[in-house]
Amino acid sequence: MLEGELVLRTQAGEQQLTAGMCAGFAAGSTDGHHLINRSERPASFLVVSNRDPEDSAHYPDPDVDLMWSPPHARKRMTRRDGTPC
Repeated sequence: MLEGELVLRTQAGEQQLTAGMCAGFAAGSTDGHHLINRSERPASFLVVSNRDPEDSAHYPDPDVDLMWSPPHARKRMTRRDGTPC
């Protein structure tokens, strides 16, 4: 986190992140996560990735997968059964 505050939501629950804090997720983890700004101020943060074209994300809440596909990192969202959202 560079500035402001965000709530990190994972399967384990929620944790507040403030300036100077960081969060990391191991490759292959199926713990979907996202950041929520519940404050009235903007927040700034960095995301670090190797941009692997084979990466995918699985979010248990709701039943949606986000698929990144080469060559231009275009995203496609599908339900777990493969039907489009």
